[in-house]
Amino acid sequence: MTAQHAATQSVTPPPEAMAAGGDFTVATRFGALAGHWDAVLEMPQGPLGFAKHRRFALLQIPNPKLDQFRLMQSLEETELSFIVMPCRPEEGPIAAPDLVDATEAAGMPIGDLTLLVIVTVRPLGDGVELTANLRAPVLLDHKRHIARQVVLGNSAYAIRHPLGASKPTP
Repeated sequence: MTAQHAATQSVTPPPEAMAAGGDFTVATRFGALAGHWDAVLEMPQGPLGFAKHRRFALLQIPNPKLDQFRLMQSLEETELSFIVMPCRPEEGPIAAPDLVDATEAAGMPIGDLTLLVIVTVRPLGDGVELTANLRAPVLLDHKRHIARQVVLGNSAYAIRHPLGASKPTP
C-alpha cells in the first residue's frame, strides 16, 4: 500500500468488532472524529454515483452550531463524506404518500425509518448557502442499520431546496 493510498483510506473493522459495540475514531477530511459502532450503516448499492462505497458512519460534527447536521463518512475512503440532515419522517419535508412509495420500493418498514437529506454547502459572498437534496433522500432503516438513497418519483421535490444562508463566525 502506498503512503498516499494509506492517507486516503480508512480502516473498516471486522463485523465482530462492530457487533461488540463501543467507540472508534475515524479519519475524515475534517480530521479524526469519534464515532460509535451503533451509528455505522450499510448501503448495499452505495450512494448515487458512489456504488463501490457501502459502509458509512453517521458522525457528530464537532461544532455546536451544526447540531442539526451529521457527517455521513465513508469507512472505506477518508475523502468521501456527505453532510446530511436527519429528519423525522412525520415532520420532514417529504409528503407521507411519497415516503410510503419510497420505503415500499426499498423494502423498508416506514416505522423503522430515519430520513436523511444530503446537504450541499456553497460559498455565498462572505457566508455560505445551504441546500438540501429533497429529490434523492437517504432512507435509513435504523433498526437494521441499512440505508438506501432513492430518487423520488414526484418531481416536485427540489434537488437544491434552500435551507438558508449564514454568515461566517468570527
